[in-house]
Amino acid sequence: MRRLGPAELEAERRLIEAAQRDSARFGELYERYVDAIYSFAYHHTGSATQAEEVTAETFERALKHLPGYRWRGVPYGALLYRIAASVISRGRRRAPFVELLPGHASSDIGPEEQWLHAESGRRLRSALAGLPEDQRTVLLLRFEAGLRNQEIARVMRRSEGAIKALTFRGISTLRGRLQPDEVAL
Repeated sequence: MRRLGPAELEAERRLIEAAQRDSARFGELYERYVDAIYSFAYHHTGSATQAEEVTAETFERALKHLPGYRWRGVPYGALLYRIAASVISRGRRRAPFVELLPGHASSDIGPEEQWLHAESGRRLRSALAGLPEDQRTVLLLRFEAGLRNQEIARVMRRSEGAIKALTFRGISTLRGRLQPDEVAL
């Protein structure tokens, strides 16, 4: 926070008194300090979202307590930094939590399922490696990269019909090489 000269301190005192009489004038104090408080909060939290929350809560508290604020010749920013530090400190003491909605089962899979998925992945990769290069490329662009046929056609400089044919032949070949329950496409 930069040091304010006597004239700036006096102007700030008048601004605070005006905001105490009319809360709409608090916006001027907000504009004066919002970037500095946000920067301070971001530096301490490392998160833009948390910094926004700290900044919002800081100014909410400052506005709430503005009527009782007494000028002591110190920049108003000092109070804002103190409030922000308090909000950050309180946030660190509070344990983070995740709210689980009722009726949703865990999406975690157990070790047995993980092994089965890994094994099918290995078999699928091995079968993909045995495909001709153009079929393999089309299938990877379609199912791994999530591209549509039109986009794949542009990438491979082929017609959309050729891409559809390559996709069909590649999937048919994979089905022939893998058990029906192993095809993960």
